[in-house]
Amino acid sequence: MKADTKTIILDVAERLFADSGFIATSLRDITSEANVNLASVNYHFGSKEALLAAVMERRFRPINEARLQLLDKLEAHANNKTIALQQIIEALLIPPFQKQMEWGKSGEKFLKLVGHIHSENNDEIRVLLLKQFETVRERFTKAFERALPNLEPSEIHLRFAFLIGAMAFTMMGTITSSNPNKSQEPEQLLASLIRFCVGGMTASSSASMSSSIVLNGDSK
Repeated sequence: MKADTKTIILDVAERLFADSGFIATSLRDITSEANVNLASVNYHFGSKEALLAAVMERRFRPINEARLQLLDKLEAHANNKTIALQQIIEALLIPPFQKQMEWGKSGEKFLKLVGHIHSENNDEIRVLLLKQFETVRERFTKAFERALPNLEPSEIHLRFAFLIGAMAFTMMGTITSSNPNKSQEPEQLLASLIRFCVGGMTASSSASMSSSIVLNGDSK
């Protein structure tokens, strides 16, 4: 079945943004490749920034909906009791890995696009990316705070950011591409990531652990 105009524009925009970056890709590039006129882009999206947001939302919305559904089930089953930390982390990490397997080759361009967004040093498009996760970030932060009452909220926020970084690093294939042992199946890789994240989130926050760390070379 022939794709509709909106889908064609999204597919082309995703590929060109991934290959050349958001800033270097013009709407003229997209309309030419998609064989549509500028009026079509304006009608469906309104601007290049809105088009990028739509490209991201198309991929991230089903992931985030699955995450929230899993967290809802955990909270309903817990009946106001504390949810195990590993279950919270699994609810956060399993949906994107499942989607990545469903995407296959088509997902590689999107992950490349996300990498571009992080590397282009453009606050405006980075905000567009972060907006995709506002509800997820709020819900899971609260869940982590309940599961880790011994940690300060500021420390939980920091570790959550580290967790997301490890997830993105893994999904973009950086680990497998630099690992001489590339035989790990996606399920094994995910299991290793979950173990790593559980360990990181539960690590001691004792001030004595960081007392010997000196960044400026001044040990006094």
